[in-house]
Amino acid sequence: MAQTDFTRQTYLIVDDMASIREFLRTLLRTLGATQLDQASTGAAAIALMEGKRYDVVLCDYNLGPGRNGQQVLEEARHRALIGVAAIFIMVTAEKTRDMVMGAVEYMPDAYLTKPFTMDLLKTRLVKQFERKSGLAGVDQALRSGDHGAAIAELNRLLAAKPVNPTDLLRLKADVCLTANRLDEAMAIYDAVLANRALNWALLGKGKILFQKKQYGQAGEIFTRLLDSEPHFILAYDWLVKTQVAEQDYDGAEQTLKKAVALSPRNIERQQRLGELILKQGDGKAAEAVFERAVALARHSVLNHPSLHAGLAKSKSVNQKHTEALKIIGEIGKTFVDHREAAIYQASAMAIVKQDQGDTSGATAALQAAEQLIVELGSSLPPRLSLEMMATCSRLGETHKAIALLQQAIGNNHDDHEFLAEVVRVCHATGLAEAADTAIRQIQRDIVRTNNAGVSLIKQGDFDAAVKLLHEAADEMPGNKTINLNAAKAWIIKMESRGPSAEGVQAVRGYVERVQKSTPNDWRLADVQSRLRQLAIQVPKTR
Repeated sequence: MAQTDFTRQTYLIVDDMASIREFLRTLLRTLGATQLDQASTGAAAIALMEGKRYDVVLCDYNLGPGRNGQQVLEEARHRALIGVAAIFIMVTAEKTRDMVMGAVEYMPDAYLTKPFTMDLLKTRLVKQFERKSGLAGVDQALRSGDHGAAIAELNRLLAAKPVNPTDLLRLKADVCLTANRLDEAMAIYDAVLANRALNWALLGKGKILFQKKQYGQAGEIFTRLLDSEPHFILAYDWLVKTQVAEQDYDGAEQTLKKAVALSPRNIERQQRLGELILKQGDGKAAEAVFERAVALARHSVLNHPSLHAGLAKSKSVNQKHTEALKIIGEIGKTFVDHREAAIYQASAMAIVKQDQGDTSGATAALQAAEQLIVELGSSLPPRLSLEMMATCSRLGETHKAIALLQQAIGNNHDDHEFLAEVVRVCHATGLAEAADTAIRQIQRDIVRTNNAGVSLIKQGDFDAAVKLLHEAADEMPGNKTINLNAAKAWIIKMESRGPSAEGVQAVRGYVERVQKSTPNDWRLADVQSRLRQLAIQVPKTR
């Protein structure tokens, strides 16, 4: 076996104790490492990762006040500060189940349990270097949003008979899923499962069945996974999604409770459980869950005003109105730079005022939220749409709730997971029938519009196609599919008749709309690539 070269990689050591940082630095230098940086806090580690791509991160779990190691990994993954080629090793002296389950959900590449030797560190690193060998090209393609190039590079690596074919197949399947190449991903999972019953492949197969709305079969797979591996936390999450899609809300709540008991440090799961319990009317249990979620989120990139609004509403249900109002008042201070925080603040205020019997105060707060939405000047994010819809319904403003419902569905007509959440929220507010009707009607209308646009393009009537899809995009500015189809209509027109400044500008506008809500949408790379080619051909004006 060839000798591993430790000199080429960049390393980041994160530990709050200077002696441990120096110990790790000495070990790595002994192995040959020369490019070493250090951080004593989670915040400092993130700041360094913002400015530099590291090949290896060795991060302690306990980092003193502020972010812990799990939250560093969580933020690094969430913000793509480390990619598929990087190695993240969690260093810890802790062995509690909460810590292990919490950290493992964000998939560190390996663990080092204190105390450890240089030989153990070397063994861990050599193994990870072998696993990550050749992934630089894949990482670069993924960072640029070019999923096709990433898959092509993975195919090249697989054809070379690597030592880590299973890891490469798993990554390729993940990329195919992200790029909505569901049949390719399914073929990988089926081929893997034909040789060996690997949980990740079975989970992936269940995800695809969910995306294809085959909820019964998906649920059977997730249940089977949990029967054979009760600690497989991701299977709980997907089973919950399936149960919500099938409107089995009691079952979803029970599944979530099991998952939270198994791994209590996941913020999003805690919030989801709190929302389900609150909608079921158990204010006391909901308050406890939201208290936990808010505490966990304090130093997390996943901290969000909706968590604090949920805690305030659960306290209000429990007649703790003063405490609820205090929490609402602190939202603006906690989320100074969050553009939606004031809306959540006003929306939660409306609910608390309504619970207090202050109808005029509730109405004033709702009006404040509505004015803030106008000032926001763009379509509402999905989560905020549901928040406002539920608030309007709670205050008896049914017509406003239905208008928000229709807007939310129109902007997310092909997001089946979100639509299931819409139905869940509407079920709790008495608008379930309206939601079912709206979903069917809006989906039919959008499909009809898209089909008409495609037909006009095939007929060569580009102007009519552009006009039709432009009008649809203006009606639904938050609908990613409509906006991207409008962009493609302009692109096809320009590729056929020649580029124009007007067309390039129009496409950029559609792309910006999509990027605001989903900057990593798998469809953007192709549109942006074709746009760049057209933009350089536009005649210069004097």
